[in-house]
Amino acid sequence: MHYGEPDVTVTGKVHLHTFYGPPGYGETPRIDRRETQALLTLSSPLCVEAGGADDEPEEHGQARITLVPLHGENLKAYQAKSISVSGHLFHAISGHHHTPVLIEITSVAPYSP
Repeated sequence: MHYGEPDVTVTGKVHLHTFYGPPGYGETPRIDRRETQALLTLSSPLCVEAGGADDEPEEHGQARITLVPLHGENLKAYQAKSISVSGHLFHAISGHHHTPVLIEITSVAPYSP
């Protein structure tokens, strides 16, 4: 797989996780905000080839990726359910990204393995 490749499709089970956010991202838990994100535990691990930019390193054996809803998808409705997701892969670039690989969702649907 490649970063930015149009409509990569992956399957797995959705889990909502709460992480520490700003200002300290866990270094100051008492005052850090909380961020809840949907992670997809993949049916099979994925590998992503390095991209042309410095912030697109090669990744192997990724078992979980972060789901990034761009069009108001209600990912809470999929908690603990299997889904199929299509979208564009990108690499983590900020403290808000809690997995090395993320996917910007273009479509999501229930999935029966």
